Amino acid sequence: MFELGKGDPLECLEDCLVIGLQQVPKKFGGLLGGLDNRFGGALTELVKSGDLSARAGSLSVIHTLGKLPVKRLLFIGLGNPKELRKEHLKRMFGKAVKHIRKMRWPTAAVFLDTFCAGTVSVKEAAQMLGEAVPMATYRFAGYKGQPNIPEVQLEKVAVYIQAAGKKPEPAEHATPVHSSVAEEAEIRPGNAEHVNAAGKTEGQPVKNANLQTDTYRKNNGSPEETTGAALHRGYVYGKAVNTARTFANMPVNIWTPARLAEYAASLEKKYPFEVEILEKKEMEKLGMGAVLAAAGESKEPPILVILKYAGKREWGNVLALVGPGAAADCCTPGENTGMAGAAAVLGAMEVIGEQKPARNVVAVIPVAGNRITGTATNGQDNMRTETAVITSMNGKTIEMRDTGAAGLLMLTDAVTYAKQYGASQIVDVATLTADVIPALGRDKTGAVANCDVFFERVLESAKEAGEFIWRLPVTEADKENARSSKIADLNGSPGREGGVMVNGAFIGEFVEDTPWAHLEITGTAITGKETDLGPAGATGVMVRTLALLAEKMAEQD
Repeated sequence: MFELGKGDPLECLEDCLVIGLQQVPKKFGGLLGGLDNRFGGALTELVKSGDLSARAGSLSVIHTLGKLPVKRLLFIGLGNPKELRKEHLKRMFGKAVKHIRKMRWPTAAVFLDTFCAGTVSVKEAAQMLGEAVPMATYRFAGYKGQPNIPEVQLEKVAVYIQAAGKKPEPAEHATPVHSSVAEEAEIRPGNAEHVNAAGKTEGQPVKNANLQTDTYRKNNGSPEETTGAALHRGYVYGKAVNTARTFANMPVNIWTPARLAEYAASLEKKYPFEVEILEKKEMEKLGMGAVLAAAGESKEPPILVILKYAGKREWGNVLALVGPGAAADCCTPGENTGMAGAAAVLGAMEVIGEQKPARNVVAVIPVAGNRITGTATNGQDNMRTETAVITSMNGKTIEMRDTGAAGLLMLTDAVTYAKQYGASQIVDVATLTADVIPALGRDKTGAVANCDVFFERVLESAKEAGEFIWRLPVTEADKENARSSKIADLNGSPGREGGVMVNGAFIGEFVEDTPWAHLEITGTAITGKETDLGPAGATGVMVRTLALLAEKMAEQD
């Protein structure tokens, strides 16, 4: 997909050259000095007339008409260079990539130096480009018949940097960063291909990138090697987000617990993971009453997937990532928020498998249908009519009257099992309550935590990933509410007031003293509108935060 061009970017032969245009007095000075001269001053005139804009986020296409080997110049307005930030730049790259795909141009070049402004370095710009390309070209085609129109993919992105004092080389000399091409442009799982059982050869469950080269995983510090490593890293993150998007976009009759288990088993062959899959009988022996109750009368038996990544020789100081998957029959593609927590953890583990941080990580993913045993609702007035008392894995009993609380139940046994795996820190990601949306909107993830120091690490990772999280307080009143049952140790249905905080207090009863953070993504897991970095539907939120947390903890510990 990416190549590092070592010549003069103005001499490239791709379908377009993408250039960042800063809102400065002399827009064609410095790195772009001489470009306007090739057009006889016409570019400056276009700026004056407003046909070529440096306004932040603007796109302008100029045909070279033979004045340059490249066919077109695609200018992205960067605005005031002092105000440019990484996440702004990634969205701008995404907007440009979407335009390139819309115009059906199979190749593009990027003059990366022109995007380095304000606090953004070449390395950061390269990673943002690496993330933006797969994310912006993603689409979930679903299961409709496709028209007989040849699909034009973005097959190649040549990235040019001009290291100081380096003599330009011929444009035909390029170093490949990724040898796989075009597979990230569309993910369209067929009814028989999108999930494959371990040991079969039908194809990958999701056409995620299998990065064919390790050339840039370790670099010698040269500008080319550093840029290549950043592109590679960004590409890995972008592909993992797409993996999570697809899992949450799939309808539940296709992305079933059994098929998720098949996918998890296939990861053991691709990454340095130990995979364990617990089925119903094994969970019964372990006393996982909460997960079993969450599945209830569902036709699909529950599973618990464990992915163990040993980043160090000794198994200790383990980071646990927990994400439940609750399948509800009412969900349609793009609205299956119940699977978003499991999808985020699977995507993060894909990054960890590719990047191989020196950190022990265990992923615990319970998946079940949303048919809680012993509870029911009256279809006319939506009143609760039955009560269940459930015994969890750690022995605590739970009063449950809410048929929509499968994710909460599964988390109780999942965090208990994670602790048995030696978890020293736990982060869970789930869609437990829509009450977070009125409080924080759809662009902010709610959070609760029991350890300030650990939460600061999570927050630091979220900020670097550009995923906004906001910590909500858990008070003694919330804890009392979680313990308010008259017939059980805990009340799993205490009412809607303070839903995120009460859920946090409830999970905290099982986490106990282990440093922990809960991320409530009901508002951020799905978007109803297209963005510069993807279509409407599942967002893959928290994949980057979780993966970055593992990498940063490996560096800091």
